Amino acid sequence: MNKIYFFTTILFLTSMKLIAQTDVITGLDSPSGLLINGNDLYIAEEGVISKIDITDTSPTATDVVTGLIAPFAMVLNGNDLYFTERNKISKIDITLMTPTAIDVVTGLNGPSGMALNGNDLYFNQGNKISKIDITATTPTAIDVLTGLGFPFGMTLNGADLYFTQSDKISKIDITATTPTATDIVTGLDFPAEIILNGNDMYITEGTKISKINITEALPTATNIITGLDFPYGMLLNGNDLYFAENGKDKISKLDLSTLSTGETAALSNGKLYPNPSPDFIQISGLSKAENYTIYSALGTKINSGTVSVDEKINIEKLSKGPYFIKFETRHTFRFIKE
Repeated sequence: MNKIYFFTTILFLTSMKLIAQTDVITGLDSPSGLLINGNDLYIAEEGVISKIDITDTSPTATDVVTGLIAPFAMVLNGNDLYFTERNKISKIDITLMTPTAIDVVTGLNGPSGMALNGNDLYFNQGNKISKIDITATTPTAIDVLTGLGFPFGMTLNGADLYFTQSDKISKIDITATTPTATDIVTGLDFPAEIILNGNDMYITEGTKISKINITEALPTATNIITGLDFPYGMLLNGNDLYFAENGKDKISKLDLSTLSTGETAALSNGKLYPNPSPDFIQISGLSKAENYTIYSALGTKINSGTVSVDEKINIEKLSKGPYFIKFETRHTFRFIKE
């Protein structure tokens, strides 16, 4: 099992009330994507999609389909649950007692976020956004927009397709003949998942969940909750915002109706730079030599080593894309190899 841990933060509270989440279920295996259907909350874990009944006082996860390879994002179309795997998109019929995963399209490059618009299933892969027609006998991936900064999560709002990149959120008009990306907000901390609640867009980034108002000319991200451990999948069920903490193997929720106007601030005890980088990275704040491991964005171990104080780490041989570097102290940073 490959775990991804983000660096620990030291929290300083403002004079306002601190927002606290409630654990829904713990003891999971690197949860990432979330999807809800009635009372059933589906969870993409390491090699499996499971589900819980959110009305249970103490939910227990039940495996829905196993033997998968890094399932991440999920969307539902009728009874068909589509989900990304390492190099493909698959689906299952959730009405079956023992669902079997069926390949929908293969040969992809690390697909992540997905959004369904009619019969068109949009998804991120590599440095581009692609789509398939799910009604086709043999769906073929068609490029919608290329040359992006490793898009990850996505969501639709009418004809506007919003998606995350390395440090920002952008959008395209999917009805345009030649879509062009427009940046909505920049300066984020590696945003992953995004969801909409009216005009509010919630964002998992770094060690927190933030939000922006998409109707503003120059949206500014406001912290909702900080001190999280690799939050990824999110969904709304009424006023409850559910989210997965990959690093803590659990699903939590918070009641948006109880949010105060106060924010928390976080201060890290280290920094990775330069980021992005084509050849070397360096970590400030090291007081002694530390062992590290580098993982791909999907949690696959790439390599490991030891770094001394003020020493650079060579990343020249890595393929272009996002990675995580985890230290024995459990501090983890995300970086991009150019």
